[in-house]
Amino acid sequence: MATDKTIMVELTDAFSDAISDVDVPSANRAEAKIDGSKVTEIMQFLRDKGFDHLSCISGVDYPPDKMEVVYHVTSYSAPLIITLKATLPRDDPNIDSLCAIYWNANWYERETWEMFGIVFNDCPYLKVLILPEEMDGEWPMRRDYAGYPNAT
Repeated sequence: MATDKTIMVELTDAFSDAISDVDVPSANRAEAKIDGSKVTEIMQFLRDKGFDHLSCISGVDYPPDKMEVVYHVTSYSAPLIITLKATLPRDDPNIDSLCAIYWNANWYERETWEMFGIVFNDCPYLKVLILPEEMDGEWPMRRDYAGYPNAT
């Protein structure tokens, strides 16, 4: 299995039009920005290379015009964590679901949708996970939310 810089070289070679800002800050961490329209192909490539554990999906809000989806993927057999970031327009934040590639993506996608309003296309169960149903559509982790952060 490719680790450290090797996997990032392979990833960049395979997706030269969709990968940018590659960095390998340490022997067990690597990161890059990705084109969100290629997320399923990129993640399937990594899964096929042995990165069999999706550790996290989260959102970041950058008002007034963009958001980011952050993915952390790793392997049970190699000590490397890869962080990938996809930038989305804030007025229509949507990206393809990874549920067909990683079984646990559903939970992370649901939470990110619920807190940030990022839509995961083809997520099989994009429903409220944590918040009360009456808060559906309020996106409390967006920086312009009335109660963010703990405002009264």
